[in-house]
Amino acid sequence: MSLYIASLNSGSNGNCYYIGNDNEAVLIDAGLSCRETEKRMKRLGLWIKKVKAIFVSHEHTDHIFGIPVLSKKYQLPVYINVSSR
Repeated sequence: MSLYIASLNSGSNGNCYYIGNDNEAVLIDAGLSCRETEKRMKRLGLWIKKVKAIFVSHEHTDHIFGIPVLSKKYQLPVYINVSSR
């Protein structure tokens, strides 16, 4: 079984990485809009319906911007560790 890793975007304007195999995938961060995430995945031949969850590295805007729409539209759980300070 092959593992696919793709950077949909990396930088201060949004971070989003796709990690998956032939059957399922996850997103690491979702700093792009839902529309932009869908567009970039389609361009790379990746199917968003395979995504089972979003994992968030930290809560900066460039890592979480697209989460509200993506998680609601595709019923995706979001996993984040928020430390108390």
